[in-house]
Amino acid sequence: MPQMGESLSEGTITKWLKKPGERIERDEPLFEITTDKVDTEVPAPASGILERILVNEGVTVAVGTTVAEIGDAAAATAASSPPAPAAGAGHFRSSHEPTTFERRGAQQPAAPAPAGSSSGDKRRQLSPAVLALAAESGLDIQELLEIPGSGAGGRISRRDVERYLREPPARPQAAMATAPSAIRSIPEGPPSHYLYQPEPGDKLVAMGPMRKQIAEHMIWSQQISAQVTSFTECDMNRIVRYREEHRTRFELTEGVPLTFLPFVAEATVKALKEFPIFNASVVGDQIALKKHIHLGVAVALEEGLVVPVVANADEMNFVGLARAIHRLADAARNRRLTPADVRGATFTITNPGMFGGLTGTPMIAQPQVAILGLGAVTKKPVVVDDAIAIRPIMVLALTFDHRIIDGATGFQFLERIRRYLEEFEI
Repeated sequence: MPQMGESLSEGTITKWLKKPGERIERDEPLFEITTDKVDTEVPAPASGILERILVNEGVTVAVGTTVAEIGDAAAATAASSPPAPAAGAGHFRSSHEPTTFERRGAQQPAAPAPAGSSSGDKRRQLSPAVLALAAESGLDIQELLEIPGSGAGGRISRRDVERYLREPPARPQAAMATAPSAIRSIPEGPPSHYLYQPEPGDKLVAMGPMRKQIAEHMIWSQQISAQVTSFTECDMNRIVRYREEHRTRFELTEGVPLTFLPFVAEATVKALKEFPIFNASVVGDQIALKKHIHLGVAVALEEGLVVPVVANADEMNFVGLARAIHRLADAARNRRLTPADVRGATFTITNPGMFGGLTGTPMIAQPQVAILGLGAVTKKPVVVDDAIAIRPIMVLALTFDHRIIDGATGFQFLERIRRYLEEFEI
């Protein structure tokens, strides 16, 4: 099962595109999966015969789980010149030679490390998802390497780390006194008297894979970070007038509709360049300030929320942002997103205002440290130059991680975005 995003730990196989005994070519679609971020086809990592299907359709399994065996000529090819891993490919096992592929195309050792291999070899087998979870949970690298791995060759998976955090081994009292306690002990579940017991006549509807992943991510987000939300009102008068005057011509010349979102995206990118702490992640007791801005833009679907990513938004102009946002939103609604489209966001914008919401308190998408929510643009009476005027007002809501961002900095960043929007010029 491939890793489709930093925060995902499992996926559901929805359809096998080949049957056992059929030949499969390298990079040819082998099966379809669904997660809370994307529905996509997964390509075969090698050519050969599909010998066995180990996970049936409709089954949800952890990232890294072996789901099929491919044999035949692939082993000889891999032995002489290992093929470059396909983007998005997961973990398969050949009946002749193990072949492991990792997210972002990072090739891992083809066979389990022999007994007595160094801790450095074992560390190189750790996936980015495992390292991120360990950092968020306060585990140092030495403690992480001591966790028993359930993957091929003893490889440590995200699920192994989660199990270790729920059921840490007994340790001396002195050691416990100095161990990080943020997520050291995670309860298995709330007390039964806090849980609803279905009554006759209730209709029980199963959560889909996307909804279950979203639920897990939101619970973890609250446990990981100290979230605070600040608000401001933004006068959208200049942007509304510009949009009314140019929307028809813009759509004809650029091929995409002129919505409010590109204006906000451009203002946000400018502010992020001035306040890099909002384009960061927490790594243990350090702060990783990221080189590029990859802007996540939430898109509402019938079954949940998906967040495609405008990669390298800091290198785009207004028109480029408008085109990228439209392309990704269209791909999301038509289920054409690829794994690359939902990977690596460093800051997210969500827009409940398109459904009439005045404001809200958005939750941070881990491992980011902030998210901006946009309210509906509504006409309100405001004071302009000591006179009452009717203006189109939008409420901006910024949720940020109070572990590394103070309230004053949060309001300064939000004020900068507001100023860029109110003083818009093109």
